[in-house]
Amino acid sequence: MYTKKKDINKIYGTEKPVFSVIIPLYNKEKYIKRAINSVLKQTYQNFEIIVINDGSTDNSLSVIKSIKDKRVKIFNQKNLGVSNARNKGIKKAKGEYIAFLDADDKFLNNYLETIVQLILKYPNNSFFGTAFKKVYKKNDTEICDFNFGKKSEKTFIVKDLISAVVKNKKFFIHISSIVIKKEIFDEIGYFRAHSTKNLLGATIVEDFELVIKIAYKYPLIYSNNIGCIYYLNTNFNLIRGYGLKELDCTFYEDTIADLLKISDDNRKKKLKKLLYMFRYSIITQCILRNKFKEALDIINQCNQNDKRIIELRKIISLKQTEWSLLSKRKARK
Repeated sequence: MYTKKKDINKIYGTEKPVFSVIIPLYNKEKYIKRAINSVLKQTYQNFEIIVINDGSTDNSLSVIKSIKDKRVKIFNQKNLGVSNARNKGIKKAKGEYIAFLDADDKFLNNYLETIVQLILKYPNNSFFGTAFKKVYKKNDTEICDFNFGKKSEKTFIVKDLISAVVKNKKFFIHISSIVIKKEIFDEIGYFRAHSTKNLLGATIVEDFELVIKIAYKYPLIYSNNIGCIYYLNTNFNLIRGYGLKELDCTFYEDTIADLLKISDDNRKKKLKKLLYMFRYSIITQCILRNKFKEALDIINQCNQNDKRIIELRKIISLKQTEWSLLSKRKARK
């Protein structure tokens, strides 16, 4: 059990929670109880759980109401998307620090304790994170961490997250493995809640976009201890789970373009590499949603001789053929 509660409570008191855990919810009746229970079982207990029910049409709400704990607070809204739900949760939060948990993921029992230790060790910082585990469809797993060449150490100050991500060629944090001091949102802004092309639309990789804006100004205090499990074997993830049809798949380009304007040559180089990483990720997400035109629009901005781009074009061609055949069969029926 956690033995230094007095240390963190001396800093922030006990009249309000130290952490607010924001859970956006849309039709996750099979998983939401697991997510909430993973918070309630934390070895550090001074927190509140804010669930934003984003217009769920299944039994998710009934499942939450069956959990009898005063720290679980439920707010309902119509289906406006995950970013809007997270933003509403942040504004409702009473904690000094904001943690996020997707409704089909879970925290490991000592996650908040790990973050508390980071806060106590680096009290003047505002951005914290841990390693995480991915669980794929066939229950294969992958540990996403970064040891920075110092295997004997578990805690690091990542002064330039963008450079570290580019070097590692992947993100070693996840939305469910980061904690941000609440006051930072007033400076940096919130999650991109709407498409710039259509106010009724939604955005993709809005979590990574926010992380990049924060990381550009603030160092990440990082632990290689695994803090959460990111499940990719659920029925559908947040991106495919929402009913919103209009997607803004390229808004992150504007964000990176703005950062390029104020960067030196070295940071510009890293930001451009990060942009390519985003593009590949978005192309894949578009293909999963059968948004082939959007995927091709992004592919046209990439290096056409890149082997990954060539493969993605082939995948799209096959998918389009399959989609066309399915549409013809439905029309005949």
